[in-house]
Amino acid sequence: MGLLASKNGAAFIVCSVIGFVMARYLFEGAWATYAYILISYHLFLAWLVITAEHETGFSLPIFSTIITHLACLTVVVGLTVGRHYIPFFGLIRYCIPAMAPFERDWLFSGNAQKKDVKKKVPVTAAVNAIPVDVAIEEATAEDHEAWIRHLAQPNRATRKPGLSVKEEYEQWLVARIGSRHAAPSSKSPA
Repeated sequence: MGLLASKNGAAFIVCSVIGFVMARYLFEGAWATYAYILISYHLFLAWLVITAEHETGFSLPIFSTIITHLACLTVVVGLTVGRHYIPFFGLIRYCIPAMAPFERDWLFSGNAQKKDVKKKVPVTAAVNAIPVDVAIEEATAEDHEAWIRHLAQPNRATRKPGLSVKEEYEQWLVARIGSRHAAPSSKSPA
C-alpha cells in the first residue's frame, strides 16, 4: 500500500501544504525552499510519531537519536541542494517528507529490542531448598576461593542472561552448599 493510499496520505498532503504556505510567506529565495522542506518534514514526522499504532519512544540513546536525526536532515537538505545542479531535480523536494516514515520506524519505534524483564525469584536449590541467606551464612573462605577459581576458568560457560554477578554467585553458592548437605545423607552405611 502506497503512502498516499494509506491513512497518512492526507496528513502528508496537509503537512506539505502547510510547509509550502509558511515558507512562501516567511522566507524568500533558497531559504523558502529549505524552510518548506524542513517544516513539512518535521510536521509529517511529528504526525507519524503521534499517531503510531505501536509503542513510540526513542530506539537509541537520546544523543544518538539527535545525531541520527541530524544525519537524516543532512540527506534531506542535500537532496534539496541537488536542485541547483541537476535539471528538474527540484521536483524531488515535494517527495522528501516521504522519508519521515523511514525515520519514524528507525528512531522512534519505542526500543523494539527491549528485553523481557523476568520476575526475580529467590534463588534456592531445587532438591534441598536451601535459602540464599542460609547458604551465605554457611559459606567459608574455601567456598570463596572455589568461586574465584570458577570465575577464572577460561572455558567456563558465560553468565546467564539477566543475572548479575551477585545473583550468579548466589546460585552457585546455593548449589555448592546444597551438594555439601546432600553428600553425607547419600552415603550408605558400610
